[in-house]
Amino acid sequence: MGPALALLAVGAVAGLLAGLWLGARRRSSMTPTEPVVQPRQAPPHSASPRPSLNPLQVLRGEDLISLAQYDAQELSEELRPFLRDLARQHGANEVTLWRRAAGEDAPLEIVAWSGEGLPPVGATWGTAAERALVAWSAAERMVGFERRDGEPRVAICPVRFASGEPAGALVLQTAERFTTPRDALRDWLPHHAAQVGRFVGLFSTRNEVARQSRFTRALLRIARELQRSHEPSVLERALCDYAVEVTGGEYAVLLRWDASQRNGRVAAYSDATPATLHDSDVSAGSVAGAACIEGTPNFWEDARFLADRGGLLRDDDGGLVAGSMAVLPMMRGADAIGALLVGASRPGVLRALEIRNGSVLSALAVNALEASWELAETSRRSRTDALTGLWNRRHFDEQLERVLAETDRFGGACALVICDIDFFKKVNDTHGHDAGDVVLQRVAAVLHEGVRTVDVCARLGGEELALLLPQTAEEGATELAERLRQRIEAMMVQHGGVTIQVTVSMGVATYAAGGDGKATIFKRADERLYEAKRGGRNRVVAG
Repeated sequence: MGPALALLAVGAVAGLLAGLWLGARRRSSMTPTEPVVQPRQAPPHSASPRPSLNPLQVLRGEDLISLAQYDAQELSEELRPFLRDLARQHGANEVTLWRRAAGEDAPLEIVAWSGEGLPPVGATWGTAAERALVAWSAAERMVGFERRDGEPRVAICPVRFASGEPAGALVLQTAERFTTPRDALRDWLPHHAAQVGRFVGLFSTRNEVARQSRFTRALLRIARELQRSHEPSVLERALCDYAVEVTGGEYAVLLRWDASQRNGRVAAYSDATPATLHDSDVSAGSVAGAACIEGTPNFWEDARFLADRGGLLRDDDGGLVAGSMAVLPMMRGADAIGALLVGASRPGVLRALEIRNGSVLSALAVNALEASWELAETSRRSRTDALTGLWNRRHFDEQLERVLAETDRFGGACALVICDIDFFKKVNDTHGHDAGDVVLQRVAAVLHEGVRTVDVCARLGGEELALLLPQTAEEGATELAERLRQRIEAMMVQHGGVTIQVTVSMGVATYAAGGDGKATIFKRADERLYEAKRGGRNRVVAG
């Protein structure tokens, strides 16, 4: 936060100084007295409005070209009045400011001039000898003159920019002769060049502050969007999609990490994610696990060699052959709560600048993600039976209403199976309540493992369990119940050195869309259960 405030403070000062300097351009004279302040005139060619960009364009750097063009045009227009003052003061027909596009080897270009419209092209300006003299003066940082008929017609002074870029040049050109004598002009030019250099430096600082501000606003906008997503699955998927957008990757995977257990799992992934990264565990010895333990981001422009480093998510998965890869831990204090894994199929697709965006995104998302996970875990505990790990009666009742409503809406049928452990009181009385708990846990595990993910498996209370089966007719529900009954009968529970054989009785009831049994489905399933008990137990009764 400190560096950001400092940067904004610098930007404010830069903007103030630039405004004061431009608002009070001073028209110098040949004598060292204060010149008359000229009123500022609006530039004849105003810059087009600053481009409006969405946050993802800003974060991906897609604004660089359009904003650079805007900034170059604005700089030219802001400097034009000052350069015109110089032309009038020294009797020049034209004053131009030259600057390198980028790097020491780049050619000098005219970025501002005293004339109307866009500056001329540097490659076609003047004669070849004059262009060479401009380049020499900028490189050697010396004032230079080009003479015609014994009179200086071109005066060149190097300009040093506060940004630390290679020197440019301030060039005055006249058709006849300068009104300022050569020696006086040699003295004046460095002062003018220093003033121009300072202004360009302030202008560049202001623009950099503006770019940082846009970057910050873009990230904050995304952070606000993430904060609105309270449902974990929605937030997780949104985070993966944003990671793809801000990094330029082809896919992103969100890993949830347990620092105390030193393991994790895949929580969500974006479209185009390789199947090998779906629904996987994450081990401590993997590349992703090591990044979470160390809390250090890892980035590989060419990640194909990762196959030689072991597993990407698991010790034994053989790594993932990929072109570009980054693992960005999401830190809460000294521990990682997860990580963003971003990848692409070709080397060089991911770049350091955009991976930085991914790191900032992961840092911004930590609070929202952690809060969402904690709320979901709290909600899960309040709806889960502590002994068996199944859903509790509260959750079951809510899901029963939902499934019945969806059956009416989408058609088909749903089924309810109520299961009761036979002679459970006898197990408690004979072997103790600890043994009864183990029996309950083993039966619950068989039921939970034997149903689909869309089914609801719950403990209603005591030894009574229930299965809620959406889009399931009576025949299918009866077949499932019978299969589970047989598995439980074949199961032997070992506890305290004794073997306990367990059986269950089950009652099955169904509801078809638009039928009249909606309100009685639970009662009917319970009645079938008692029929199974009266019929000798260890059986399934449907009806």
